[in-house]
Amino acid sequence: MVKIFRLCFTIFAILICVVNATGMDDKNLILFFTSPHLMFLEDYSRYVRTIVGNETLQMMVWYLINIIGWFFIGWLIDIIVTRLNENKY
Repeated sequence: MVKIFRLCFTIFAILICVVNATGMDDKNLILFFTSPHLMFLEDYSRYVRTIVGNETLQMMVWYLINIIGWFFIGWLIDIIVTRLNENKY
């Protein structure tokens, strides 16, 4: 079976990161509102700022967390769909 959710969610995350990196999302609203895992980590952003002093590197960390987070969400949905399809037969 094709793992479509994993692929689609990862592409979605990459597109959100590209929109943010090009400056269309200057206040990071799209980045944080479309990523539930980043919204939960927003309270801990001061720790990321102290560890990573450079703002560019900080945004790279957020992008990496966003892409990996959506990959794992898609992976989880793919597992659920696969198990549901196996139980049908």
